[in-house]
Amino acid sequence: MKLGNTRFLATAALTLVTLGTLGPHAGLAQPAQKTPPALLQGSFLALQQAIDTGLKNHPLVQEGDANLKMNEARTEQARSLYYPQVSANMDAAGGAARINPRFVTPAGGLLQPNMSSYATGILASQRLYDFGYTQNMVQASELSQRASAQDVTARRALIVINIQRTYLNSLKRRRLVQIAEETVRERGLITGQIETLYRQQLKSKLDFDLARVELVNAQSFLVKSRNDLKSSFADINRAMGVVGATDYVLEDVVVEVRTPRELPALIADSLTHPELQRAKEQSASAEAKLRAMKKQYLPTVSAIASGGQYDTFDSSRNVPNGGWWAGGASVSMPIFTGFMIENQVREASAQQVAAESISLSIEQALTQQVTNAYLDTLTFAQQILLAKEQVKTSLEALHLAKQRYKLGLGTVVEVTQSEVAVTGAQTRLAEAHYDYKIAEVTLAYASGNQSKGEIDSALQ
Repeated sequence: MKLGNTRFLATAALTLVTLGTLGPHAGLAQPAQKTPPALLQGSFLALQQAIDTGLKNHPLVQEGDANLKMNEARTEQARSLYYPQVSANMDAAGGAARINPRFVTPAGGLLQPNMSSYATGILASQRLYDFGYTQNMVQASELSQRASAQDVTARRALIVINIQRTYLNSLKRRRLVQIAEETVRERGLITGQIETLYRQQLKSKLDFDLARVELVNAQSFLVKSRNDLKSSFADINRAMGVVGATDYVLEDVVVEVRTPRELPALIADSLTHPELQRAKEQSASAEAKLRAMKKQYLPTVSAIASGGQYDTFDSSRNVPNGGWWAGGASVSMPIFTGFMIENQVREASAQQVAAESISLSIEQALTQQVTNAYLDTLTFAQQILLAKEQVKTSLEALHLAKQRYKLGLGTVVEVTQSEVAVTGAQTRLAEAHYDYKIAEVTLAYASGNQSKGEIDSALQ
């Protein structure tokens, strides 16, 4: 499984940011609700419930578990060479043919009447020494199994970060819907007031038309925001790996801006990321397999033992019947295999180079991801401070513009521009809050610090 952009895309995390009291455009945080037993339309969906659902149902996790079981079986297959190989056989012949592997009697020279007979037996062979071939194959399988275990951990971490980011993105979209709804209400009130003054010929039709245009713009923004929110719920379902509802009630959380740890320490922590550990185990497995392939040039020493029962169908024949046994040793060494071993060594060598390259690529990608997420947290933290100041200033400007318009000292353009400035400032503040939290959980994922305790504490 490659790290790439796919590893770091998805989207989700914990909960809504309470932006504080920002005037009539601000929303109020809702109290936490109990998680329902099923993902129903419009039901409450807590972040931890979404994570638990994803870890249980997502196909990526199920695929990783199946791959782990597959590699466990391969390890036991490799170990089978340590044990004796035992087989049973039974041969029977009738007519004028002796028992032989192919039931072929050359030119009739061995034909004798009434040669019907049967033989049963057991053959056991034990590999005694193969200069480390079996040992290296077992080691390669064990390392591949450990890589699969790390892959399961990496997949679970990926599911968690995907759900976190999509969950946070949905909270951001929900906040934008709240801002859009409040904007429509505010502009509707202003438009209604100006329309009343226009009917009384106290304001011009131009003022009414300008106010109406801004109201339509706010309504258009509300429609788009609601569609984006619906789309984000679909993203949550995809991140959980389920076919769920198209509408959820999400939990809220207060976002606290924190000072991240130093970048060099975070980069050092990223070396423990399960995705990188998986790649390193795969590289070690490829190296062990390469050693095993090279050992095939050396002899293999085996012990062989067999025993059984022989009898004929004709008791009148003077042929020894009864049990028999035999034992011996075998030394085999490949002389020419049609270049099979040479090409197996080439394949294993290329696999080792590829595995080392993948490991290095993942390490570089993690370093880049940690650096980008670290810088994003700093950037969004500063943007939050600036956006708060913009919201405060724009609200004051809107209040002043309304007063000037009532006194006839200002124009409706000043009011509408102030309304647009308030909406824009609140939108930027909401986006900065959620983008900061998304960067924070991404930093925890990339640095390998995505334990449950750290996730929970980061979102309180």
